[in-house]
Amino acid sequence: MRVVALIENTSATEQLKAEHGLSLYVENGGESFLIDTGASDRFVTNAQRMRVDLKKVRKVLISHNHADHTGGLEALIRINPDVKIYARAACNGDYYAKYGMIRIPVGLIADLYEEYPANFIFYNNFQQIAPGFFAMSNEIPDYTMYAQDYRNYKNEGGKLIKDNFDHESFFVIFPENKREGGCVVISPCSHCGIVNVLKTVKQSFPDSPIISVIGGFHMMGSSTKKLCCSDEYVDKTVNEIKAFDTGVLYTCHCTGLAGYGMMKPQLGDRIQYLQTGEELEF
Repeated sequence: MRVVALIENTSATEQLKAEHGLSLYVENGGESFLIDTGASDRFVTNAQRMRVDLKKVRKVLISHNHADHTGGLEALIRINPDVKIYARAACNGDYYAKYGMIRIPVGLIADLYEEYPANFIFYNNFQQIAPGFFAMSNEIPDYTMYAQDYRNYKNEGGKLIKDNFDHESFFVIFPENKREGGCVVISPCSHCGIVNVLKTVKQSFPDSPIISVIGGFHMMGSSTKKLCCSDEYVDKTVNEIKAFDTGVLYTCHCTGLAGYGMMKPQLGDRIQYLQTGEELEF
């Protein structure tokens, strides 16, 4: 199994672009996948520079309907017209960031679905994407393990209500479909809480060790050096993670440098920061 960070908030080299967004290229079992598409078409430029052939990608997985994860979808469709886009059914709705009386649309899926309906495959809570590759949703209703973001809203029946992130997925992959070897968990934003994600995985696959965790832990505030949550939430998350028998956590994107900086002294070598251009193999 191979994972390449096509775009992230930071870059390991000046030769590759960075932006507030995330896109991961995944190879497993002889297939090529894409998880999210960043905020723009910059991930395409990076893929070309890293010799990642996006025309070979047959399936793209959308973690949730926010523009920093879906902004490059149309660019991908233009170069790969037959690509299939997997997303939770709730992604096909209207989502906003609300600042006082101002609301800004942040969800692109509904408009893209209108234009490219044949490309989309919507599912509810669980979907097998390929042998050993699963899209899942949070099943642990522990709101104390959410980093609450009060800007996120959705349109339901003509009214703006708080976004409960029923459009969010994370992904569980068994390298080469070998269950006995364990799984890799990829949770791009973890709005529902990375601890809840890990508990859901263990509940669903109790006999499979977690080899590694990749993704954002949703701790970043208005900049990568600020938190959107309390110090206590970060500490509680760290303490809960310590109780899991996992391999290395490769965090990125919405964890932010402040969140990572707080977690690193407590987790040591168990946590690393994944930048644009870096590659992992399992």
